[in-house]
Amino acid sequence: MPDAPIPPGQPRKKLAIVSSWNENCGNASYTYALKREFERHYDVTILPLDLFLLQKKSRVFVRLGDEHIDEMAKSLAGFDYVNIQFEAGLYGARIDDMRRRILRLLDAAPNVILTMHRVDLPTATVVGDFWEALYNLDPKRFFANRYRAEFPALYEDIVLHARRLAARKNVWIMVHTKRERRVVEAAFKMRNVVDFPLAFLDAETRRRTIDTVDPEAIRQRYSLPPGAKTIGAFGYIAEYKGFELLIEAISVLPPDWYLIVAGSQHPQSVQAWSEIDPYLDLLLQRMTGRSFRKAIVSGAAEPEKARRHRTDFRDLSAGLRVNATVADLSALRDDARALMDRVRFIGNVDDDEFTFLLRNVDATVLPYLEVGQSMSGVVSLAIESGARLFCSNNLSFAEARRYFGQVFGNFDIGNYVEVAQKVQFDRTDYTAARERAYARYNISRSIDLHRHLFEHHAPPAPGWIEAAWIEAATTESTPA
Repeated sequence: MPDAPIPPGQPRKKLAIVSSWNENCGNASYTYALKREFERHYDVTILPLDLFLLQKKSRVFVRLGDEHIDEMAKSLAGFDYVNIQFEAGLYGARIDDMRRRILRLLDAAPNVILTMHRVDLPTATVVGDFWEALYNLDPKRFFANRYRAEFPALYEDIVLHARRLAARKNVWIMVHTKRERRVVEAAFKMRNVVDFPLAFLDAETRRRTIDTVDPEAIRQRYSLPPGAKTIGAFGYIAEYKGFELLIEAISVLPPDWYLIVAGSQHPQSVQAWSEIDPYLDLLLQRMTGRSFRKAIVSGAAEPEKARRHRTDFRDLSAGLRVNATVADLSALRDDARALMDRVRFIGNVDDDEFTFLLRNVDATVLPYLEVGQSMSGVVSLAIESGARLFCSNNLSFAEARRYFGQVFGNFDIGNYVEVAQKVQFDRTDYTAARERAYARYNISRSIDLHRHLFEHHAPPAPGWIEAAWIEAATTESTPA
C-alpha cells in the first residue's frame, strides 16, 4: 500500500533529480511531472544536465562535460535520495562518454533510483548487418551498425554496474515496460528492478484537461476553415515516427481534413552545413512531389537514383525542374498545392498547448514503425488527456496495453487507408477503460513506488497497485 504523507513539522528529506530541464524534450516534461508530485513529500532539487556541454565531441567540450558531471556527482552526497533519468543521448555524443558519465553519477549517489527509458539486447539483425558490412568493406554501413550494436552493450554495462553497487547500497532500476523489466531480470540477473508506465497528469490537471473541449480554438489558432477536422502528429520529426503515413492519409481523406504537426527536427540530428534533414525532405516530397535537398547545392533536377528510391504516393513532380527557392512553389500543380494547404507544421509547443492539442484535435495518430522503442510518453499523455487516439501495431504500443488495456484504436503499420477509415468512422468510446487504467497507473502511484524504494529499500508488497485501485474505486463509488 502507498506510504503515508510526511507528518507536519517533521523534517523533510532531500531529493535530487538528475535530468534534462527547461529543454524541449520528453525527459524534461516527465521530470517536471515528477518534481511537482515529489514536492508533496520531499524537498526537491533539479540538477539539470548541461546539454550544450554534454552533447559535443570535441576534446575541449568532452573535458568540460566531464567536469560538469564531476561537480554534479560531488553534490549528490548532500541528498537523502537521488533519481537519475537516463536517456543515452542526454549524456554524450559518443558511447564511451555516456558510459563514463552515468557510472560516475551512480557511484556517487547514496540512495538511488536509475530510471532507464530504454534497455535493449543486441538483435540478430544488428549483429548480422555489422558483420555483413565488415565483410563487404562498406565503411559507412559498418560504422552505422557498429554504433547501433554498441547501445545494447552500454545498457548491459550500466545494469551490471548497478547490480554490483546494489550489494553495498540502495540501488534500483526503474523501467517503463514489462518487456524491459524482463530483460534486466533475466538477461542481466538484476533483482532490484521495477516497472511502471510513464505518467504525467495529476488527478486535478487531468480532469481539467479532459473537460477543456474547444476544437474551434484550434481552427482559429492555426488558420483552419470553419468546420475543419484535424489529425494531430506529435513529437520530434524522426523517421521511426512514420509521419509520412499521415500525409498519405490526408491525401485520401475528404478535403475538410487537415494535419497538424506539433514538433520539429531533433536537435541532435542537426548537422553543420546540412541544407535540410533527409527525413524532413522526404515529408516535403510527399506533399509537393519535389526534393530541395540536392537542388540547394546544385540547382539541378533530382538525381535519377533518388527518384528510383523515392516512394511517392503519386508523381506530382513529373516534368518539373527542381528549384531551391520558395517562389518556385508557384509552379506546383494544383493538387500538390492543395495538399500543402492541408498540412500545418506548427513547430514545438509548450506543455500546456501540447496537452490542449492532444485533447482537441479530432484524432491523434501515432504511426510509429517498429524499431524496438520503449514506452512512448506521447501515448501515455494522450490517454491521460482524453485524446481520441489511434496507434500503429508496434511492440511499444502493445506494451502500453499490458498496463492500460484496450484504451485506443489501432491499425497496421503503414496502412494509410486504414488510418483514413478509422479517423472517419471508428467511434469506440474508451472512457470507462481509461478511468480504470488511470486509477491503477498515475503519477501519484508512480511517486508512491519511488518513495517506497527510497525509504524501505524493498519493493512494495505484491498486489499493492491492485489494492490501491480497489480503494480508489470504492471511495469514488461511496455516496457522499
